[in-house]
Amino acid sequence: MPMGKSSAQGHKRMEGGPHLVPHVRAVALTSYLEVASFSGLDPYEMLRRVHISPGMISDPESHIAATSLCKLLEDSAQSSECPTFGLAMAECRTFASLGPLALLLEHLGSIKDVVDALTEYRRHLNDIVILGVEEGGGDQVLRVELLAKFATPQAADLAIGVAYVVLRGASRFRWQPLEVHFSHSEPADGAHFGRFFSVPVRFSSSFNGFTCSRDSMATEWPWANETMASHARRLLTLVPLAPEKAPVTESVMRLISLCLPSGHATLSDIAARMGKSPRTLQRALAEEGRRFADLLNEVRRSLVVQHLSANNCSMTTIAALLGFFSSSSFSRWFLLEFGVAPRVWRAEQLRAAQTNVL
Repeated sequence: MPMGKSSAQGHKRMEGGPHLVPHVRAVALTSYLEVASFSGLDPYEMLRRVHISPGMISDPESHIAATSLCKLLEDSAQSSECPTFGLAMAECRTFASLGPLALLLEHLGSIKDVVDALTEYRRHLNDIVILGVEEGGGDQVLRVELLAKFATPQAADLAIGVAYVVLRGASRFRWQPLEVHFSHSEPADGAHFGRFFSVPVRFSSSFNGFTCSRDSMATEWPWANETMASHARRLLTLVPLAPEKAPVTESVMRLISLCLPSGHATLSDIAARMGKSPRTLQRALAEEGRRFADLLNEVRRSLVVQHLSANNCSMTTIAALLGFFSSSSFSRWFLLEFGVAPRVWRAEQLRAAQTNVL
């Protein structure tokens, strides 16, 4: 993939910053051995290829590199010729597999409270999933996004599938979304998704996650128990977590991913959401060797590949999703970053995909 001169320089700048290694709890690989074996794979050989030892996944509280998890899922789906590999793993998950966090969620009062808690304690799950609720005039959008560099189809299927299991379990099966959305295109076995979620599933969507009725998010549950929830919160403070190597950078990138479609991924908007002044945020990023403009560009570069790969997504739509005010400004940015026009890049990728099929 060709890169413009400024892009190459930006890439070098990024390499000079602190080395970030986002992690996921090993519980994310619950049922991997069984699903891989059922799909005709040697699960231990697949784990070896991505440098994950069987001992690492035997303890659900241990942590593994997110890059290894994503590569394992994509390699397994491809090698087994099972396009729903990630979803099959999600089918094997239960609400209780959340571990100590489940003790808190089961005592909260609404789906909104559950989403807030999942956001607050996200690092008890993993470092790469982003939850966010978009307020609107009608139905609400509950986004379940991954950090752009980890937004592979299988990882998205697993994350959204597990989120569905968790939200259904926390609500004692009272909550149900109106629709489920995936930004990737429909796989060969799209019917499998309909059977799992039992609601309409939309592929090649502008986001990953769910649309929900406002009432379903706010309805108070009669079993809510604040005393037990407080006990669970104290228990969670005792669970050891590895320190984030660049907490401000990671937080900013998550917020950029959430705010781009609404056009509010600016330094001032992100700083306000973090309760900081723009200057304070800039200083905090500088301490981690990063700049806001570079992070914005990094997120856009990762997301644009994902959106362009969805062949039915127009350039105007993609421009809006990436926070550009016009398709022309988006095209100029893309040309500078990738060295070709976005339509040309998409056509080249489509030809390459057809060649591989043939």
